[in-house]
Amino acid sequence: MRLPAFLLRRLQAKAEQITRRTPSKVIGTDYLTRWYVVPRNRLFNMYLHHVTGDDPDINLHDHPWLFNSSVVLRGRIREEMPAKERMLETGSFTTRLGRAPHRLLLNTPDSLTLFITGPKIRKWGFYTPTGWVNSKAYLRADGNGRNVTKLHVVPVNNNATSLPEVEKRSA
Repeated sequence: MRLPAFLLRRLQAKAEQITRRTPSKVIGTDYLTRWYVVPRNRLFNMYLHHVTGDDPDINLHDHPWLFNSSVVLRGRIREEMPAKERMLETGSFTTRLGRAPHRLLLNTPDSLTLFITGPKIRKWGFYTPTGWVNSKAYLRADGNGRNVTKLHVVPVNNNATSLPEVEKRSA
């Protein structure tokens, strides 16, 4: 879905104002800068993301929220999913369920996105060749998340339309 041009321009102007503030969080050195657009709460959150690099991990990941939506305010992003990929262009709006595995790759030097989330309902993690791995365990493994063979994983159903149950053990 694409936003109407007038709405995209208004969001871009607001984003420009927000990026003049001190960022709320910086993730990695060449990855993501985040600003909280609304005060963080348990039901609904809105973040402005300045993305300067691809998702750093080779495995698809999911999210802890019931749903999440992205509005691309600037740039082009390729979204990889289990059975397909799509291009998210400036002005595109997309919504996913939290359990939907994906990976984002920049097709431009950077991007600016409005990221909206629903309530947090679960843990998030990565879909590895051996199964789903809780994010804390995945990111802790040797510091790079790629040494997953020694971790407790939940087997992934090879049917791309079926997602695994969430791991019940805490990492």
